[in-house]
Amino acid sequence: MQLDLPTLMVMQSFALACAGAVLLFAWLQNRIVSALALWGFADVIAAAGILSLMLGFTLHQQAWLAIGGILLPFQSSLIWKAARIIDSKPAPLIFVLLGPLVVGLAGAVPGLRSTAGSLSLIAGAVYSVVTATTLWPDKEQLAARWPLMGLSGVHAAALLIGTYTTFSGATGPDIVPSITSSFGFIYFESIIFTIGTSVFILALVKERNEVVGRTAGRTDALTGIANRASFLERAERVLERCRRDGAPVSVMMFDLDRFKAVNDGHGHAVGDAVIRKFCEIITAALRPNDVFGRMGGEEFALVLPASSIEPAYVRAERMRASFAASCRFAGNHRVDATVSCGLSVSLRAEQTLTALLEDADAALYRAKSEGRNRVRRADQSKPEGGSSTVIRVA
Repeated sequence: MQLDLPTLMVMQSFALACAGAVLLFAWLQNRIVSALALWGFADVIAAAGILSLMLGFTLHQQAWLAIGGILLPFQSSLIWKAARIIDSKPAPLIFVLLGPLVVGLAGAVPGLRSTAGSLSLIAGAVYSVVTATTLWPDKEQLAARWPLMGLSGVHAAALLIGTYTTFSGATGPDIVPSITSSFGFIYFESIIFTIGTSVFILALVKERNEVVGRTAGRTDALTGIANRASFLERAERVLERCRRDGAPVSVMMFDLDRFKAVNDGHGHAVGDAVIRKFCEIITAALRPNDVFGRMGGEEFALVLPASSIEPAYVRAERMRASFAASCRFAGNHRVDATVSCGLSVSLRAEQTLTALLEDADAALYRAKSEGRNRVRRADQSKPEGGSSTVIRVA
């Protein structure tokens, strides 16, 4: 059985149309990911482009060839835009239309008409190369990026091979290139590219959704810092590492002073702004290995690996003073927000994270009872006449 070129081109078009339909259907299920719609629309456009080329070659009509030559680089430019959108990068419309417009203008000028096919292939190759570079993993290490990059690179190479055959005279502008020619590689490669990219763009979206889900489960929604469960898990690992290294660990417990009065007097939106401001100040002062998290409400904890009590106390005072100076106002509301802090340090190798948090919490209670807006250390003796039982003050 012999495969003729019109049949192969119909197969190409059918594969592109099916891939586009699958991606558009996936977008209907997840409309937040607009890149799926763009990628699917690009495949549908390419399906129309292949049919246009087939009609142009079989009917010997230049108009169909011109339409196909414009639609195919338009597919590549839309895929580039979709890849940019995936990473929230700008993709100006002028760059999306530039390749198809150049090909269209060349096809409209009689003296340049013979070069329109080559320009179409070159434009597609350029868009495919920049798509591959756009997908290069930066901060987001998702496995599906690599095959997408590889497929885009191979597609660019195939289009450049096709360009070479047109410039070398192996194919002509009005002749359907043979399967056995160098150009014939494009017929089969484009089907692999279409199916492969559709599979892996769906895999990429699935991977990202899973990462977002895991991150959401470990992150406080209001502040973006670690939630209680995530903080405790990370803090335990830090404490264990410091035990092995024989390094001290300091633990801070923070509580925003009179926070209920801020909420009641100015509303929860202002209270949320105060919490976010506090987290911004603490986060800006963290070292790479410090662990900061929200324990609940207006309570926060900070673990400082390889830090003894004295430098930790100095850092806590700076944080307290910085917050008091920076949060006199929240929006147009005068809040004069302050924070109290309790500080503890691991003195024995067997001391647990729970014990360190309890010691820091007891020191925090003492800071509250002594007037708030201050830092107290768990290794400091209680004030003269003080009771061993501390009642917490909001």
